[in-house]
Amino acid sequence: MADPSRKLPSSRLVYDGAVFRIEFYVAPSRAAPAEAWLEQLPIGGQQKFAALFARMGDTGKIWNERKFKHLTETDQIFEFKVEADRILCFFFIGRRLILTHGFRKAGDKTPKREIDRAEACKKNFEGRVKHEG
Repeated sequence: MADPSRKLPSSRLVYDGAVFRIEFYVAPSRAAPAEAWLEQLPIGGQQKFAALFARMGDTGKIWNERKFKHLTETDQIFEFKVEADRILCFFFIGRRLILTHGFRKAGDKTPKREIDRAEACKKNFEGRVKHEG
């Protein structure tokens, strides 16, 4: 059985760059939805996302909106893009970029349920981190 005194991590490091630390959001269930989704992608897709994470971590910016962009009308939710695959994320204090979850986009617009899910992860993460200190 797990040690109840051990604190649940709110994130897990993916890439520690010069500008940003890219981290997987860890849910209260201990699941990391973006990590689990990424692991089921073909290796080529995983490598493309890894290259984007490294570029963002090292330089702090991806100028190509076909690779990374802010989702308008959201609570500061962004998306990494590799073809039809998406990983949603948000920036956090201390040069952190938190990856919430991934999905395959079918239409022109990012589905509202995916944005709602990312915003719920962000709210949960911010609340838990605030109480860790």
